[in-house]
Amino acid sequence: MRVTHDWTESTATIRVEGLSETVRMLHVTDSHFALLDERDAEHAEASASYCERFTSNELIFSERMQEARTLGVDLVALTGDIIHFPARASVEYVADAIAQIDAPVLFTCGNHDWHFPGLQGREELRETWWPVLDPLHKGKAACAAHEVGGVQFLLVDDSTYQINSEQLAFVKGRLALGKPTVLLTHIPLSLPTLRAPVLERWKAPIMIGDPDWDLESREKWQTGEDLSSTLEYVQALSRAENLVAVFCGHVHFHHVDAVNSGAVQYVGAPGFEGGKRMVEFRPL
Repeated sequence: MRVTHDWTESTATIRVEGLSETVRMLHVTDSHFALLDERDAEHAEASASYCERFTSNELIFSERMQEARTLGVDLVALTGDIIHFPARASVEYVADAIAQIDAPVLFTCGNHDWHFPGLQGREELRETWWPVLDPLHKGKAACAAHEVGGVQFLLVDDSTYQINSEQLAFVKGRLALGKPTVLLTHIPLSLPTLRAPVLERWKAPIMIGDPDWDLESREKWQTGEDLSSTLEYVQALSRAENLVAVFCGHVHFHHVDAVNSGAVQYVGAPGFEGGKRMVEFRPL
Protein backbone atom coordinates (compact mmCIF):
# COMPACT_ATOMS: atom_id res chain seq x y z
CA MET A 1 0.00 0.00 0.00
CA ARG A 2 1.56 3.28 -1.11
CA VAL A 3 1.30 6.20 1.31
CA THR A 4 2.78 9.71 1.20
CA HIS A 5 2.94 12.30 3.97
CA ASP A 6 3.24 16.09 4.02
CA TRP A 7 2.92 18.03 7.25
CA THR A 8 3.38 21.20 9.23
CA GLU A 9 3.13 21.56 13.00
CA SER A 10 -0.65 21.92 12.77
CA THR A 11 -1.60 20.07 9.56
CA ALA A 12 -1.01 16.82 7.73
CA THR A 13 -1.90 15.63 4.25
CA ILE A 14 -1.73 11.86 3.91
CA ARG A 15 -2.32 10.32 0.50
CA VAL A 16 -3.30 6.66 0.58
CA GLU A 17 -3.45 4.24 -2.31
CA GLY A 18 -6.95 2.84 -2.76
CA LEU A 19 -8.96 5.57 -1.07
CA SER A 20 -11.92 6.80 -3.10
CA GLU A 21 -12.71 9.93 -1.07
CA THR A 22 -11.05 12.47 1.21
CA VAL A 23 -11.46 12.06 4.97
CA ARG A 24 -10.89 15.14 7.15
CA MET A 25 -9.93 14.70 10.81
CA LEU A 26 -9.24 17.12 13.65
CA HIS A 27 -6.71 15.75 16.17
CA VAL A 28 -6.70 17.18 19.70
CA THR A 29 -4.70 15.86 22.64
CA ASP A 30 -3.66 16.87 26.18
CA SER A 31 -6.12 19.65 26.94
CA HIS A 32 -5.71 18.95 30.68
CA PHE A 33 -8.62 20.92 32.00
CA ALA A 34 -9.76 20.46 35.59
CA LEU A 35 -13.38 21.02 36.60
CA LEU A 36 -14.62 19.59 39.90
CA ASP A 37 -17.80 19.99 41.93
CA GLU A 38 -19.40 18.56 45.07
CA ARG A 39 -19.90 15.14 43.50
CA ASP A 40 -16.16 14.56 43.84
CA ALA A 41 -15.66 16.55 47.04
CA GLU A 42 -13.39 13.92 48.54
CA HIS A 43 -10.80 14.77 45.88
CA ALA A 44 -11.14 18.55 46.15
CA GLU A 45 -8.18 19.22 48.43
CA ALA A 46 -5.71 17.10 46.44
CA SER A 47 -6.96 18.56 43.16
CA ALA A 48 -7.22 22.23 44.15
CA SER A 49 -3.85 23.31 42.80
CA TYR A 50 -4.61 21.72 39.41
CA CYS A 51 -8.01 23.41 39.21
CA GLU A 52 -6.21 26.70 39.73
CA ARG A 53 -3.30 25.90 37.41
CA PHE A 54 -5.47 24.74 34.52
CA THR A 55 -8.15 27.39 34.82
CA SER A 56 -9.80 28.23 31.46
CA ASN A 57 -8.22 25.24 29.65
CA GLU A 58 -11.75 23.98 29.09
CA LEU A 59 -12.48 27.12 27.06
CA ILE A 60 -9.62 26.29 24.70
CA PHE A 61 -11.09 22.80 24.31
CA SER A 62 -14.51 24.30 23.54
CA GLU A 63 -12.92 26.46 20.85
CA ARG A 64 -11.47 23.36 19.21
CA MET A 65 -14.84 21.61 19.23
CA GLN A 66 -16.51 24.72 17.80
CA GLU A 67 -13.87 24.65 15.06
CA ALA A 68 -14.73 21.02 14.32
CA ARG A 69 -18.38 22.00 13.89
CA THR A 70 -17.55 24.99 11.71
CA LEU A 71 -15.19 23.07 9.45
CA GLY A 72 -17.51 20.09 9.12
CA VAL A 73 -14.80 17.47 9.63
CA ASP A 74 -15.51 13.78 9.11
CA LEU A 75 -14.23 12.83 12.55
CA VAL A 76 -12.52 14.20 15.65
CA ALA A 77 -9.72 12.26 17.38
CA LEU A 78 -9.18 12.93 21.10
CA THR A 79 -6.04 11.08 22.19
CA GLY A 80 -6.05 11.35 25.94
CA ASP A 81 -5.44 13.67 28.89
CA ILE A 82 -8.32 15.77 27.66
CA ILE A 83 -9.20 16.14 31.35
CA HIS A 84 -6.67 16.20 34.19
CA PHE A 85 -8.64 13.84 36.43
CA PRO A 86 -11.95 11.92 36.16
CA ALA A 87 -14.23 14.37 37.97
CA ARG A 88 -17.86 14.12 36.90
CA ALA A 89 -17.93 17.83 36.09
CA SER A 90 -14.99 17.45 33.69
CA VAL A 91 -16.46 14.37 32.00
CA GLU A 92 -19.81 16.11 31.54
CA TYR A 93 -18.13 19.17 30.05
CA VAL A 94 -16.43 17.02 27.38
CA ALA A 95 -19.56 14.98 26.75
CA ASP A 96 -21.67 18.13 26.25
CA ALA A 97 -19.08 19.65 23.91
CA ILE A 98 -18.75 16.61 21.68
CA ALA A 99 -22.51 16.02 21.60
CA GLN A 100 -22.79 19.15 19.45
CA ILE A 101 -20.62 17.62 16.71
CA ASP A 102 -22.36 15.68 13.93
CA ALA A 103 -19.26 13.66 13.02
CA PRO A 104 -17.89 10.75 15.08
CA VAL A 105 -15.74 11.82 18.04
CA LEU A 106 -13.23 9.08 18.91
CA PHE A 107 -11.76 9.19 22.42
CA THR A 108 -9.06 7.13 24.08
CA CYS A 109 -7.77 7.62 27.62
CA GLY A 110 -4.53 9.18 28.72
CA ASN A 111 -2.89 8.53 32.06
CA HIS A 112 -4.57 11.59 33.62
CA ASP A 113 -8.12 11.00 32.41
CA TRP A 114 -8.62 8.21 34.97
CA HIS A 115 -6.26 9.32 37.77
CA PHE A 116 -7.02 11.65 40.69
CA PRO A 117 -3.98 13.15 42.46
CA GLY A 118 -2.83 11.06 45.38
CA LEU A 119 -4.49 7.78 44.37
CA GLN A 120 -2.23 4.75 44.04
CA GLY A 121 -2.51 2.00 41.46
CA ARG A 122 -2.23 1.48 37.75
CA GLU A 123 -4.22 -1.09 35.76
CA GLU A 124 -6.67 -1.71 38.59
CA LEU A 125 -7.14 2.03 39.18
CA ARG A 126 -7.73 2.64 35.49
CA GLU A 127 -10.41 -0.08 35.39
CA THR A 128 -12.06 1.43 38.47
CA TRP A 129 -12.51 4.78 36.74
CA TRP A 130 -13.20 3.60 33.18
CA PRO A 131 -16.99 3.46 33.87
CA VAL A 132 -17.02 7.16 34.82
CA LEU A 133 -15.55 7.87 31.37
CA ASP A 134 -18.21 5.82 29.54
CA PRO A 135 -19.79 8.94 27.97
CA LEU A 136 -16.48 9.51 26.18
CA HIS A 137 -15.21 6.06 25.20
CA LYS A 138 -18.73 4.63 24.78
CA GLY A 139 -18.04 1.54 26.86
CA LYS A 140 -15.06 0.45 24.76
CA ALA A 141 -12.18 1.75 26.82
CA ALA A 142 -9.44 -0.80 26.16
CA CYS A 143 -9.73 -0.87 22.38
CA ALA A 144 -12.20 -0.08 19.63
CA ALA A 145 -12.42 0.26 15.85
CA HIS A 146 -14.29 2.69 13.60
CA GLU A 147 -14.28 2.95 9.82
CA VAL A 148 -14.72 6.33 8.14
CA GLY A 149 -14.44 6.79 4.38
CA GLY A 150 -12.52 3.58 3.85
CA VAL A 151 -9.98 4.28 6.63
CA GLN A 152 -9.92 2.02 9.68
CA PHE A 153 -9.30 3.95 12.91
CA LEU A 154 -8.11 1.92 15.89
CA LEU A 155 -8.31 3.24 19.45
CA VAL A 156 -5.96 1.60 21.95
CA ASP A 157 -5.59 2.67 25.58
CA ASP A 158 -1.85 2.49 26.26
CA SER A 159 -2.01 4.84 29.24
CA THR A 160 -0.22 2.42 31.59
CA TYR A 161 2.75 2.25 29.17
CA GLN A 162 1.72 -1.34 28.40
CA ILE A 163 -0.37 -3.26 25.90
CA ASN A 164 -2.10 -6.37 27.22
CA SER A 165 -2.76 -9.60 25.33
CA GLU A 166 -6.38 -8.66 24.54
CA GLN A 167 -5.30 -5.38 22.97
CA LEU A 168 -2.50 -7.09 21.05
CA ALA A 169 -4.89 -9.64 19.57
CA PHE A 170 -7.30 -6.86 18.67
CA VAL A 171 -4.66 -4.80 16.84
CA LYS A 172 -3.18 -7.77 15.00
CA GLY A 173 -6.62 -8.97 13.98
CA ARG A 174 -7.60 -5.56 12.65
CA LEU A 175 -4.34 -5.08 10.79
CA ALA A 176 -4.84 -8.49 9.19
CA LEU A 177 -7.95 -7.14 7.42
CA GLY A 178 -5.61 -5.23 5.11
CA LYS A 179 -7.51 -1.93 5.28
CA PRO A 180 -5.71 1.43 5.50
CA THR A 181 -5.31 1.77 9.27
CA VAL A 182 -4.74 4.74 11.58
CA LEU A 183 -3.87 4.19 15.24
CA LEU A 184 -5.20 6.66 17.83
CA THR A 185 -3.48 6.31 21.18
CA HIS A 186 -2.08 8.47 23.97
CA ILE A 187 1.55 7.51 24.62
CA PRO A 188 3.85 7.56 21.59
CA LEU A 189 5.98 4.70 20.36
CA SER A 190 9.65 5.06 21.21
CA LEU A 191 11.37 6.20 18.01
CA PRO A 192 15.02 7.24 17.61
CA THR A 193 14.50 10.94 16.86
CA LEU A 194 11.82 11.30 19.56
CA ARG A 195 13.87 9.84 22.41
CA ALA A 196 16.30 12.73 22.90
CA PRO A 197 13.68 15.50 23.17
CA VAL A 198 11.55 13.34 25.50
CA LEU A 199 14.56 12.79 27.76
CA GLU A 200 15.34 16.49 27.74
CA ARG A 201 11.77 17.40 28.67
CA TRP A 202 10.87 14.61 31.11
CA LYS A 203 14.23 13.12 32.24
CA ALA A 204 12.88 9.67 31.35
CA PRO A 205 11.97 7.96 28.04
CA ILE A 206 8.23 7.88 28.79
CA MET A 207 7.20 6.08 25.60
CA ILE A 208 5.92 2.68 24.55
CA GLY A 209 8.54 0.00 24.06
CA ASP A 210 11.62 2.07 24.85
CA PRO A 211 14.54 -0.40 24.90
CA ASP A 212 16.69 1.53 27.39
CA TRP A 213 14.20 2.68 30.00
CA ASP A 214 15.70 1.41 33.26
CA LEU A 215 13.59 -0.27 35.91
CA GLU A 216 14.21 2.35 38.61
CA SER A 217 12.90 5.10 36.36
CA ARG A 218 9.99 2.92 35.22
CA GLU A 219 8.93 2.45 38.83
CA LYS A 220 8.89 6.22 39.36
CA TRP A 221 6.47 6.44 36.45
CA GLN A 222 4.45 3.54 37.89
CA THR A 223 5.12 0.96 35.23
CA GLY A 224 7.21 -2.20 35.16
CA GLU A 225 9.30 -3.91 32.54
CA ASP A 226 7.71 -4.20 29.11
CA LEU A 227 5.27 -7.07 28.84
CA SER A 228 5.90 -9.49 26.00
CA SER A 229 2.58 -8.32 24.54
CA THR A 230 3.82 -4.70 24.57
CA LEU A 231 6.96 -5.62 22.66
CA GLU A 232 5.02 -7.75 20.18
CA TYR A 233 2.63 -4.84 19.64
CA VAL A 234 5.54 -2.53 18.76
CA GLN A 235 6.93 -5.12 16.35
CA ALA A 236 3.52 -5.62 14.72
CA LEU A 237 3.17 -1.90 14.05
CA SER A 238 6.70 -1.60 12.70
CA ARG A 239 5.96 -4.36 10.17
CA ALA A 240 2.38 -3.46 9.22
CA GLU A 241 2.28 -2.56 5.54
CA ASN A 242 -1.24 -1.13 5.82
CA LEU A 243 -0.54 1.08 8.85
CA VAL A 244 -0.92 4.65 7.59
CA ALA A 245 -0.27 6.76 10.70
CA VAL A 246 -0.21 6.95 14.49
CA PHE A 247 -1.70 9.99 16.26
CA CYS A 248 -0.84 10.50 19.93
CA GLY A 249 0.27 13.04 22.52
CA HIS A 250 1.48 12.72 26.14
CA VAL A 251 4.89 14.40 25.90
CA HIS A 252 3.52 17.93 25.34
CA PHE A 253 5.34 18.89 22.17
CA HIS A 254 4.93 18.42 18.43
CA HIS A 255 7.01 15.70 16.78
CA VAL A 256 6.85 13.67 13.57
CA ASP A 257 8.84 10.56 12.70
CA ALA A 258 8.47 7.40 10.61
CA VAL A 259 7.20 4.19 12.21
CA ASN A 260 7.96 2.12 9.12
CA SER A 261 8.35 2.67 5.38
CA GLY A 262 4.76 3.87 5.00
CA ALA A 263 3.50 5.01 8.40
CA VAL A 264 4.34 8.18 10.30
CA GLN A 265 3.80 8.94 13.99
CA TYR A 266 2.29 12.38 14.64
CA VAL A 267 2.77 13.53 18.22
CA GLY A 268 0.43 16.44 18.83
CA ALA A 269 1.26 19.69 20.57
CA PRO A 270 -0.80 19.96 23.78
CA GLY A 271 -4.32 21.27 23.59
CA PHE A 272 -3.81 23.48 26.65
CA GLU A 273 -1.39 25.52 24.53
CA GLY A 274 -3.84 25.65 21.64
CA GLY A 275 -2.32 22.65 19.87
CA LYS A 276 -4.34 20.88 17.19
CA ARG A 277 -3.77 19.17 13.86
CA MET A 278 -6.05 19.26 10.84
CA VAL A 279 -5.51 16.09 8.84
CA GLU A 280 -6.67 15.11 5.37
CA PHE A 281 -6.50 11.53 4.13
CA ARG A 282 -6.65 11.82 0.34
CA PRO A 283 -6.68 9.30 -2.51
CA LEU A 284 -3.29 8.63 -4.06
